[in-house]
Amino acid sequence: MTSTSRRTSASKKKVKVPPIEKVIVIKAPVEKVWAALTDPKAIGAWMDDDGVKVSLKVGGKYALFGGVTKGKFTALEKPSVLEYTWRQGEWEKSEPDTLVRWELKPEGKKTRLHLVHSGFDDRKGRDDHDEGWDVYFLDPMKEWLESQR
Repeated sequence: MTSTSRRTSASKKKVKVPPIEKVIVIKAPVEKVWAALTDPKAIGAWMDDDGVKVSLKVGGKYALFGGVTKGKFTALEKPSVLEYTWRQGEWEKSEPDTLVRWELKPEGKKTRLHLVHSGFDDRKGRDDHDEGWDVYFLDPMKEWLESQR
């Protein structure tokens, strides 16, 4: 390895990968959206996953998607802020957990939901999750909530 390639390799490690940010408005009150993000039965209903586990407290653990995604809660301010670490089962042990933060804001009978998923160390992983949030999380959750009228 030449000194030039070492510099290139080192500079690649320092490249910051931007977080995923999504904002949606759901036609449901903030309390119901909060429950859809935190109650294992509600999550299981819209996710079609009967193995959801949630210990809703700072430091408590959760497991989603049949236990493939796991993490710990880092911040809870019911019903406005939910934050937790995120780890996929197939990630190498050396890969750091990422961080998911939800901010919920009531807008009359609707809820504005702001998602930030940060801490990715590579662009591909970030981009895969960007699409995954829509397909596996936001779209089905919104559809389920809006059908609960």
